[in-house]
Amino acid sequence: PDIVSETSYSTQVDPSLFEKRFLKRVRDLGEGHFGKVELCRYDPEGDNTGELVAVKSLKPGTGGTHISDLNKEIQILRNLYHDNIVKYKGICAEDGGSGIKLIMEYLPSGSLKEYLPRNVNKINLKQQLQYAIQIAKGMAYLGSCQYVHRDLAARNVLVENEHRVKIGDFGLTKAIETDKEYYTVKDDLDSPVFWYAPECLLHCKFYIASDVWSFGVTLYEILTYCNSKYSPMTMFLNMIGPTQGQMTVTRLVRTLEEGKRLPPPENCPDEVSVRCGRCIDAGT
Repeated sequence: PDIVSETSYSTQVDPSLFEKRFLKRVRDLGEGHFGKVELCRYDPEGDNTGELVAVKSLKPGTGGTHISDLNKEIQILRNLYHDNIVKYKGICAEDGGSGIKLIMEYLPSGSLKEYLPRNVNKINLKQQLQYAIQIAKGMAYLGSCQYVHRDLAARNVLVENEHRVKIGDFGLTKAIETDKEYYTVKDDLDSPVFWYAPECLLHCKFYIASDVWSFGVTLYEILTYCNSKYSPMTMFLNMIGPTQGQMTVTRLVRTLEEGKRLPPPENCPDEVSVRCGRCIDAGT
């Protein structure tokens, strides 16, 4: 069912329905082509003691396709329950449903892409591997629910505290039908190609194993402390040379088919580097 049609219940009955008038914007958290995420305080008492939440919404003028995509993201996230997946808290769907918002828990430390560079001297290899294990557990759960994330990267792994991380951003997530092994994407514009396995780039086919490849790339990011000098995009562009548009994908596929991969992270034990590479190759 359309999530918007479910907003007729009283907020006193359903705590997952948030009233727009009580959502007080604090600041922006992130922004994409069609949507944005804001930090808001839900403050029905009006005394500035309400809960801080992350609110995802579409930009004004966004078309019906993207409204449908946000509805699908809401339907996916509201049915996921795992310690290493960001918590769904509810929706705000007033204004006749045209301004639907996804309400999620707020994790103040931000993403691993932001957190690791700030804490290079604080986070050791053991902690990095703990993050990797937690991400793997969350992704294994997601796969058991027949979902392929399609956008696993350090920028989409949120930090609850120095001991726990959670997978977020399910905007590209797709459900794989029970009688099929993969999901075929029809329109794959603005995709994170440097985190994708060759079959995703060549045929727009996404298997559960495709997320394993992305996990390997994400592990590489973690082991390099998300240093922009060693980002997957930077490293692959160094391999394929200056390019743009579809030619980027063509050259990237050729590079991967030649067996070229991300280099071992500096000062990383060989055993860990090998396992990182195995994750990537397991996704092919």
